[in-house]
Amino acid sequence: MARRRPLRSAPEPIRATSMWRVDQVFLARRGQRIEVTCSLVNDRGGLRNLRVVAPTDDPGDALRHAAHFVAGQGNVSTAREVRVRWTREQTTTLQDELIRDRVLEDVFDDAFEDTLQEVRDRMR
Repeated sequence: MARRRPLRSAPEPIRATSMWRVDQVFLARRGQRIEVTCSLVNDRGGLRNLRVVAPTDDPGDALRHAAHFVAGQGNVSTAREVRVRWTREQTTTLQDELIRDRVLEDVFDDAFEDTLQEVRDRMR
């Protein structure tokens, strides 16, 4: 007899009553594109990952694309103090995993805040 998988509850939607914030952003090259994974944390300790494949090979443009996507999801309130890192496949040493790219952090934060302000202006 085939074993049944245990039923798992559906994950809580992004538009739930709790507020989410962007905690970390990971970049990975996928051919001529860059995959951006945004790690979201909510005020109740929940964790979510959103993945976006940007149609570019420029990290700055990829982060702007991802920030626009994430800010438009609803209930994602902030990206302050976001940490941007390349995934393990892109690093050459273990030390590289610890290096944060502060310039790209500023790019993501600025694009996120600009998009969030546009969304708020439209809602008025």
